[in-house]
Order: sequence, then C-alpha cells, then structure tokens
Amino acid sequence: MLDDTFAHIRSDTVPVSDSLMDRIMMDADHVLATAHPLPENTGAAPSRGLGATLLDAIGGWPSAGGLAMATVAGLWIGVAPPAALAGVTDALWGGTYEVPVLNGDLLSALEG
Repeated sequence: MLDDTFAHIRSDTVPVSDSLMDRIMMDADHVLATAHPLPENTGAAPSRGLGATLLDAIGGWPSAGGLAMATVAGLWIGVAPPAALAGVTDALWGGTYEVPVLNGDLLSALEG
C-alpha cells in the first residue's frame, strides 16, 4: 500500500508558477546585492611553517600529545626500568659488556 502511494506521489508533478519563481529570483538578487563582498583571491596560499605542516601531517595537537607522552614514557622506562623488565632485557639482548676505551688511566697514557 505504501509503495503504491509513494509511486503516485512521485509521478504527480506540480508545476511552479511563474510569479513564485519571479519572487524567488528577486529575493536572490536582493540578497546578492546586500551581501558583503568576498575578499579578492591573490592566487597564492599563505605560507605555512615547517612546524605547522608537520603538526597537520601527524594529526594535530591530540596526536602530538600522544607522541610526547610515549616519548616521556619510553625515556623513563629506559632510564629507570622496572625490575620485571630486567630479566626480559637480558634474555633478549644478552648481558652487558664494557669495552675500555683506554688501557688504564687517562693520564698514564700521556707519559713519554
């Protein structure tokens, strides 16, 4: 029943009177005449800095905040790792090795 009603409504076209179209066009002309003029296009987009371009590339300030937090967390874990990560790091990378740059004291190598 609804399909028949919608089909009937779609097929029924109501012509718009000429006087209505004239009033619509007169109103549009009035609005265009009183509208503020648009600024002139100089053709070139304003120059943006590298920082603003990178900030837009990563997704704006929310993404920059997330990256800053991840950086601080990674630095903190690297400087003061939790005790639970000590075994994981040793198993993954092996032990820590120290390589001396000079054999002995720094000043002892200067003797002639």
